[in-house]
Amino acid sequence: MRTAASANPEPPELTYGTFNGFAYMPAMPGIAYRVLFRLLGTQEPGGRCLVTEEELAEALEVHRSMVGRGLQALILAKLVFRQAKGIYYLNPMISGARSVTEHLEAIGTLDPADRLDVDDYQERYDASVAQAEREKKEKRLGRRSSSGSPKPAKAVAEGAADVLSLSTARGRSRRKPSRS
Repeated sequence: MRTAASANPEPPELTYGTFNGFAYMPAMPGIAYRVLFRLLGTQEPGGRCLVTEEELAEALEVHRSMVGRGLQALILAKLVFRQAKGIYYLNPMISGARSVTEHLEAIGTLDPADRLDVDDYQERYDASVAQAEREKKEKRLGRRSSSGSPKPAKAVAEGAADVLSLSTARGRSRRKPSRS
């Protein structure tokens, strides 16, 4: 017997989305696509995804660092925006919505720099990746130099001579005697 409720089931929360944004998808690492598809499947209306890197890693059966790499590529490609730890938003051009109107309004409020349907999308992604690599390298170099300035080679050699002369001054050998 059919009831009114079974004849008109409640529609799912996400009833509309456009996928033409995928036509502009940049060449990214493979893990980025796996993470993206997982996020697409877990999104709420408006593209909000509440999931941690650990949860994604478990679901995808990969190490958390791989998920981090995938998310980084997606963020640089402007396909995903990180709001806070465990809260991500999909670009409105690929996210789902409850209605056509809601979806089009979300796209309409999108910053032009975040649009996917531009001719130079791959170039912009490549430039973002290159910039992120430069920043990562500078940060790494900054850590090295801030932990103490590297000693010049001559000072290191003099320091080694001081240690040697100190140990010989005490009448001890620097090496342990070999056991024969």
